[in-house]
Amino acid sequence: MFGFFRRSANPNTLVAIFLLVSLAVFAGPGFLPNVLPSLVPGADESIRCEWLRSGEQRAEHQSLIGRQANDEALTIKVRSSPLPNQSGQNLDVEVVITNRSIGTVAIFYNPDQVQIGDAGFNGLGIVFNSANPQAFGAGGGGPVPEDDIRLLGPRQSCVHHEIIPYERIGSLGLGIGQNIVKAYYRNTSPGVVGLQNGATQILFPDQGLWVGLVESESVPIATSSG
Repeated sequence: MFGFFRRSANPNTLVAIFLLVSLAVFAGPGFLPNVLPSLVPGADESIRCEWLRSGEQRAEHQSLIGRQANDEALTIKVRSSPLPNQSGQNLDVEVVITNRSIGTVAIFYNPDQVQIGDAGFNGLGIVFNSANPQAFGAGGGGPVPEDDIRLLGPRQSCVHHEIIPYERIGSLGLGIGQNIVKAYYRNTSPGVVGLQNGATQILFPDQGLWVGLVESESVPIATSSG
């Protein structure tokens, strides 16, 4: 078998494999995701947030390290396509959430409930033409549906695309002149768990969702040239 590899191995292939392994070891896990969008237009730097694992049976299954994640565990950034100027075009706002901790962090995320503006609700949101900081809001809250809990692994990122059609642009206060956008993620409660399926005790006192507020820098929205 080893003789087969010696006879069939191409030196260029071996060099390529060596370079790829070296890149993975020395560049770190964040290098390829960060550089990929600049090399391949339209490429996402990570998986879609809706593809993350759902948080199931949170009363019994949680990351102990993730439960200890501090306020700086999550970061968020935003980028935008040019502002559309005719029907049939869309504004694509891309939001990237990153878990910088070494534990699995649970977040509240529903792709159909991303806020445009800020009414104080928990979850992911996007704000246009406002430099004011977001308010954290009140704590408390009830149980979070398991389908709305997503698990971000250690050092993992996920991407959300909010597609806004041209017809909504005016109602959002976007138009002539400079426009900016920023994104935020807020969660005020770890979530409530209870006894299920005849259980007499639970391992964790809550659903273990990350609690805090993080917002991106405001970035300009370019004007479409076509």
